[in-house]
Amino acid sequence: MKKEAIRMTASYAAIQFFFWFAYGTALSYASPYLLACGLSNTAIGLINAAACALSVLIQPTLAAYADSEKSPSLKVILSVMLGILLLCNLPLVWLAGKNGMANGFLLGAVILMIQLCLPLVNALATESMNAGAPLNFGIARGVGSIGYAVMSFTMGQLIARLGVEIHPAALACFSVCLLVSILAFPFRKRAKDGGGAARSRGAFAAFVRRYPAFCVMLAGFVLIYVSHVLINNYVYQIVVDKGGDSANMGIVMSLAGFLEVIPMLIFPWMLKQKGSGFWARLSGVFFTLKALGTLLAASMGALYLVQLLQPLGWGLLTVASVYYVNEIMREQDRIQGQAYMTMALTAATILGSLGGGWLIDTAGVQGMLMAAVVSGAVGTGIVWLRRS
Repeated sequence: MKKEAIRMTASYAAIQFFFWFAYGTALSYASPYLLACGLSNTAIGLINAAACALSVLIQPTLAAYADSEKSPSLKVILSVMLGILLLCNLPLVWLAGKNGMANGFLLGAVILMIQLCLPLVNALATESMNAGAPLNFGIARGVGSIGYAVMSFTMGQLIARLGVEIHPAALACFSVCLLVSILAFPFRKRAKDGGGAARSRGAFAAFVRRYPAFCVMLAGFVLIYVSHVLINNYVYQIVVDKGGDSANMGIVMSLAGFLEVIPMLIFPWMLKQKGSGFWARLSGVFFTLKALGTLLAASMGALYLVQLLQPLGWGLLTVASVYYVNEIMREQDRIQGQAYMTMALTAATILGSLGGGWLIDTAGVQGMLMAAVVSGAVGTGIVWLRRS
């Protein structure tokens, strides 16, 4: 059994590793790439927002379909989506830096597909665990954060040495590796209660009636995620404002990625102390503190130190939220629950992308960071007031 647990966890960890490689390259490095293509911060924000808005519209239907009895397995769905992502990404290799609008449209399509993949990648783990597979999600997700950290440092160095035009080719390579790791994962779709699957295809209103407290908390998580998105999507602009460059950006992101692994590795122990809902709520406090620290940081050295808050912010929420949804949802609603949690991040990405680019162009980086502090504080207040 121990060998089987190692095999399953290692196989899923490979998916997490390459997913966050691809996700981070697509989203976090979209800003410097599109700036080099001649687009403004506001235009980049609009592209991100449009991709994420489409994702919000598609995710409930996609999740309900994945939850249904007649759908193919999550492996098949994810493989098809990654195939579409690669078809959108490959033209970017030849268009790198040549046409701002074409690059923006194609990269927006890539961002849409990678956003749609996120809840299904998480569901791949929870569905396996619910079927009895000996898979340690915390360790596997920690490997994903290590992948994000390695990606951040690697991309920062590559862009500093070879130019930002390397972005599309790197993204294509990471996406192929992700596809191969998904195809290699030993997953089989299991039968579910047919009646529950039918109910799960209902409108969002029906979901709200079943889980009212969870949906109120989702509103708080949207605002907490906005704080995260304002910093994460515009980290290049923040680093430049503090006197750094793309290499410094890579260091900041890799520090955050490595540090956020800590709670993921020890989360089973943390669950013995408090429930997953408590840890999810606590993360909001540290999201807010990180936004405040980023606002007050006067140098790159100070910005590096601020990353010490990453473990109990993003690092904690990203694993606690998956366990939280799996605990409070009925079996036939769990994939949809993961999708709605991801939709909170996606909705925040829309708000952060639209607001962040505009705020930087009109009020500067400091004005944008002030908005991140306020958003995080209000969202944290909401999730602590309403518990489920």
